[in-house]
Amino acid sequence: MITDLRVENSRLQTPVSLILDDSSPGERLYSEFVDQFAGLVEETGIKGKFTVMPYTFPETLDQAMRGDRPACIRKLVEKIRKRIAPNFDITPEILTHNAVVDLKDGSLVYPCMAEHLWSQTQKEEILAPYIARALQILKDSGLEAPGVTSPTNFGKEVEAEYVRAILHAQQQVNSRSLTWYFLHVDTQSRRLLPQVALMDKAQRQAVVSIVSGYGDYVIDQSLKNCSREEKIARYADQYLTADGRQGRLADLYHTDSYLIFHHHWWRMMREDSLEFDILREVTGRLRRKFGERIQWMRLNDIACYWAASQGMEFHVEKKESRFDLRLSSPFPCKDFTISFQTSASPSELKIGESGQAWLRQEAQVPLKSNSWCIKQDRVYLCFDLDIETRIRIE
Repeated sequence: MITDLRVENSRLQTPVSLILDDSSPGERLYSEFVDQFAGLVEETGIKGKFTVMPYTFPETLDQAMRGDRPACIRKLVEKIRKRIAPNFDITPEILTHNAVVDLKDGSLVYPCMAEHLWSQTQKEEILAPYIARALQILKDSGLEAPGVTSPTNFGKEVEAEYVRAILHAQQQVNSRSLTWYFLHVDTQSRRLLPQVALMDKAQRQAVVSIVSGYGDYVIDQSLKNCSREEKIARYADQYLTADGRQGRLADLYHTDSYLIFHHHWWRMMREDSLEFDILREVTGRLRRKFGERIQWMRLNDIACYWAASQGMEFHVEKKESRFDLRLSSPFPCKDFTISFQTSASPSELKIGESGQAWLRQEAQVPLKSNSWCIKQDRVYLCFDLDIETRIRIE
């Protein structure tokens, strides 16, 4: 008999993701930042989410690519697309991260009001076209955004309206019915996981809230006159100490949380790009202390996995000497991983309606795609979840 079926982390690895906020092609030093960040991504293999602001001032990003300085902007966008986007989802941070835009003519609304303040009293029908405009600018610039970043606390007081607006905007611009947003930061809770903000299984629609567990390092004035090496080590300790036992990421890891944290691009350019070296140290410590027990993931992959895990349903059938495990989900998902207890250890597992494909038995974790193992009296299996999936257990 199959009992106590659970959804596990993908491949039995803890997800890790870096959120990079405020990135704007219209800012000074931006080209240098993009070069450094792209190098960091290629050097370390980190993954996550990367903001690209739709407005470069006074133009939108797509207008700037056709305007008086197209070569500079095109070069930046192409660099982001080729060197950063393979590992990082691109999102708008709404339109300007500053003043509200009049959608009729693209001008700034007067008297000026910050987007995040304006948003707190808006309805879905106002927010949806505003978000859609941001998504469309990025799409027209060659950067499709699977999710949305909230400038400051954009939409927090009307979050239900905001969530529905994100979904409708994504459906309109990118034909997406599964999407996500970054709004909340929680540096105190012991355990942090993504949250489903909206789900309609019948329509196969979902919006996932991605929560960051920590942000830019807290500046310590006592380190002002210390060496660069000392600053790097001490600030990295806020995330993860060299022995892997302390720091916010260590605390989250030991409570089986998702390790999601964020930085702001402009802070990374301060003090001779000190924060780049701090991030290198943090990623190195993560690799050395946790190794294959963690998995860097883009936020879209995290959102897809979480929506699939929350929407999945299963049914077990006993057939002679075998069990058929049938799973249904509104959202397909790669490397979906589950575990269960059974009265007898299985000898083989097959997947597919006719049981035509074998799942390989592995001796250790992390699991690979289409494989399974037995660990501490539980069976663990990793496979690509479809709308309907059948697994034969013999």
